[in-house]
Amino acid sequence: MAIDLSEQELLARMKTFEDHFVERKTAADSKDWLKTVVGFANSAPDGYPCVLFIGVRNDSAIESPQVDLDSLQRTLNRELKKIYPTPAYLPKIIRENDLQALSVIVFGSELRPHFAGPSYVRKGSETLPASEEEFAELISRRNSKANMILQSKGKAVTVVNRQEAAGRAAMETGWSQRTVVVACNQFWVTLETSGVDRISFPLKRVELSFDDAQNRVRNKGYSLGRKCHASTNAWLAIWARTA
Repeated sequence: MAIDLSEQELLARMKTFEDHFVERKTAADSKDWLKTVVGFANSAPDGYPCVLFIGVRNDSAIESPQVDLDSLQRTLNRELKKIYPTPAYLPKIIRENDLQALSVIVFGSELRPHFAGPSYVRKGSETLPASEEEFAELISRRNSKANMILQSKGKAVTVVNRQEAAGRAAMETGWSQRTVVVACNQFWVTLETSGVDRISFPLKRVELSFDDAQNRVRNKGYSLGRKCHASTNAWLAIWARTA
């Protein structure tokens, strides 16, 4: 959960030394705004508030003469749109001795890593910025299991439910409907049957091998030795077609 800061707390932070969670910049020093916000979002604990002070000198004093803070915020928002994916941040005006400055609260992000610019993918003959869904998929490919499954994204796969019960041999039942891989990340794989119904399974239930007889990737789930009643212990197996 993100933690908000009051104006009094922000002023107190403005007076402290710069550290992992506090940075001060004058209004004219905009070249590192992007880098600072990305660093905060990537480094702080999830939801923890870091603060970039804009319009504040290194000696912790709000700079004078004053700048147009409305214009400053518009410039800030325009710059932060370059970050990919966009982190959570909250601009707040702070006041001291009849002077004003801009504080930008940046929260440690669950969406990390963030980059000071988009990733790119090819679509036909064009190179385009990756959507957030495509970016998440690129990150998921760092997981070798997810990467293997994503190679069959949009393709038909054979699915078998494996059920185990104490004292009995495992039972495997194949799905009769046409099934395709819709998505996969480091947590789950999503399948779609007959172009209508979607169902997701925890990725940890899927084990990969290769079906030499059919010349296709074989993803099979096991119960890892757990013994449960058959009705509560369904496991996923996917045989991914390569053609």
